[in-house]
Amino acid sequence: MRFVILGGGCYGSFYARQLLRARDAGAFTVGEIVVVDRNETPRARREIEPTPALRFVKSDWEAFLRPYLASLGADAEDRLVTPPFTPHLALAWLLDRLRAERPEREWILEPFRRFPGTPFEQQAAGGPLLVSHADWECPVHCIEPATCPATRGPRDWDLDRTVRGFEAALQEAGQLVDQLHLFHCHHVTYGVGAYRAAAVREAYEQITGCIEGAARGRAARFLVGTISHCHGALHLLVSRPGTKRVTAASPLPRPHSP
Repeated sequence: MRFVILGGGCYGSFYARQLLRARDAGAFTVGEIVVVDRNETPRARREIEPTPALRFVKSDWEAFLRPYLASLGADAEDRLVTPPFTPHLALAWLLDRLRAERPEREWILEPFRRFPGTPFEQQAAGGPLLVSHADWECPVHCIEPATCPATRGPRDWDLDRTVRGFEAALQEAGQLVDQLHLFHCHHVTYGVGAYRAAAVREAYEQITGCIEGAARGRAARFLVGTISHCHGALHLLVSRPGTKRVTAASPLPRPHSP
């Protein structure tokens, strides 16, 4: 399995070290580890001893993901490892590709008319709806175990379940969702969370299939989120017939996302 770590700073250094430790301990099968950073010599490159399993790519995240995700096969086992503070990169890639390859339609980000009712909810203008089941400050490298380290009680919540239930509330608010695409950033090994890179490519194919199968002149709405068990970044992506290329909310703001 190949891991692609976005960022070679303090978080990327930690993730790369932990993956190498898991591999060396025989706790998890780790193939190649790719660290993507816009700097030639990020912290991870300076601090981690060179090994054939570790490769560095000098690139902005968006520029790297553009060809990388487009070339992934459906059976690829690659995992994306994102730091806690990033833009909603999966959504950014979808927007970029959909606008480029389906210019006959408008692709816009629509504000949520209703929120899911989690303890923390925040929607910035043009940005994601940030949601969390925690109203306290969580440890950065929390693996979200069955017993919550903050409450010391059972973690009886899961954001996947919350968002799926949220669909019905959106419909009541007049925002019918045609498809739901959730990228699950869950704990893999030794404190590293990741999600399947191919899932983003699959979402693109399902979205394009939806608009091709929709009635002529009909708009379609997609709820796109990157989530962990506790936290998430959500967007409503709307596609409708038209020739105007909408660029609102691009580039995406860079608040917290899992």
